[in-house]
Amino acid sequence: MPQIIRCPHCQRTMQAPDNVAGKRLQCPSCKKPFMVPGAAPAAVPAAATAGASSTVSMPAMAPKPAEGNGARSSGTFPTPSKCPSCNAPLLEGAVACMDCGFMIQNEAAPAEAEGPPNLCANPACGVANPPGERNCQRCGNPLPIAGGTLLAGRYRLEKLLKMGGFGAVYMAVDTKVSNRPVAIKDMIGNDPQEFAIRLNFFRREAEILRSLESVPIVPRVYDFIHQGQTAHLVMEFIKGKDLLDIMDATGNKPFPIQLVVEWGKSVCDVLHTMHNQSPPVIHRDLKPDNIMLLDDQKSIKMIDFGTARDLGRTVKERMAGKTRVYTEGYAPPEQIVGKPEARSDLFALAATLYHLATGKAPEGFYTAKELETQLADPNSPLPAPYRWFYELIRINLAEDMNDRYFSAREIKADLERQRVTKELPCPKCKAANKVRTPYCVKCAEPLTDSAAPCASCGKFNRMGSRFCIHCGNRLR
Repeated sequence: MPQIIRCPHCQRTMQAPDNVAGKRLQCPSCKKPFMVPGAAPAAVPAAATAGASSTVSMPAMAPKPAEGNGARSSGTFPTPSKCPSCNAPLLEGAVACMDCGFMIQNEAAPAEAEGPPNLCANPACGVANPPGERNCQRCGNPLPIAGGTLLAGRYRLEKLLKMGGFGAVYMAVDTKVSNRPVAIKDMIGNDPQEFAIRLNFFRREAEILRSLESVPIVPRVYDFIHQGQTAHLVMEFIKGKDLLDIMDATGNKPFPIQLVVEWGKSVCDVLHTMHNQSPPVIHRDLKPDNIMLLDDQKSIKMIDFGTARDLGRTVKERMAGKTRVYTEGYAPPEQIVGKPEARSDLFALAATLYHLATGKAPEGFYTAKELETQLADPNSPLPAPYRWFYELIRINLAEDMNDRYFSAREIKADLERQRVTKELPCPKCKAANKVRTPYCVKCAEPLTDSAAPCASCGKFNRMGSRFCIHCGNRLR
């Protein structure tokens, strides 16, 4: 039989099942947990309140002080028969919905914030939370902000676009700039130390985006807002769909190769700008779902630079292990073990181009071995006019980074020429050398750019060198 009990913190009364004595409950009014006393006087059966003029007597606790112009009556508080959130049937005396977890508000409790329940976006949870909550009461995941909320007195949220483990992305309008559409990336955190760490990466993402303003396919940054345990990155709103969603919706139908080539050249411009900063910055998570196709069905925009980071200025910083951030199938071996570098992004670019041109998800350097077999087969299903394209992908999916192209600039040059460069003349003696040979085989003239210094002797070598020419140390 349902009972009427009183919260020891806020003194509000509530209904509870008859089997909660000695158990822990959460007050639906003040949200504080408490232990239900096991003694009989601590809870009065709800049936005792059936009379119209009866008053509940609580001898074990002090009476609630009078509020307003008179004392509060403790009459019967009927439980709804259906959950206000999910419409599931409720048991008699229920304090929470057994299906969605929504806390049932009794009549004696103060009114909650107005608005519909805030549903948790975590597919494994889905609990309905009271309006105004920022984290799910069950799983702790961030909850979406209600539409119509005004951030910083300027940005009005319109709708949720994407929800993740650490925040969300919203479509909003800038009320101070002619209601300009913007995208707002929201980051929240409960633990102050964890939030401080993530805040540094969030700021770094904003800085990286600002450094790429000269590249057309990178969204513009308008504002950065930090308030308490929340931070918001305000960016250009990109109207379109990411390439992975488009392929999923069309049964993994590949895109025209010539269009993929054009997209590849645009992405090379982004990577070239990032890799030539001081210190170099690497993306670490290039893939189809981080590329948006605009409404004209031709133009693209790169999104989500949250995993990007610099390689460090000193030899020690560059050689130090990095956080292992990668997507399986798009990441080379050195990135998987925490040693990424600029050529790791070239591997991800090749994997992305392969996925877009074939509709098949890449399998890392195993895809390179498959392409090698197909290119050697005269009856290969690969289209003859674009064999050069698949050869370029095969090279950049190589397991050894020294077998890949050395820069995004080289990839873009071959995409523009629509052929794979095999040899280059030495600028000094004009002898032909295989492309990416570090020194001329005839006169020893350096042919490639300078690489990171040797970890053993600190002296510089040329890209493509597998051993230091000064001390013989094995180079990475």
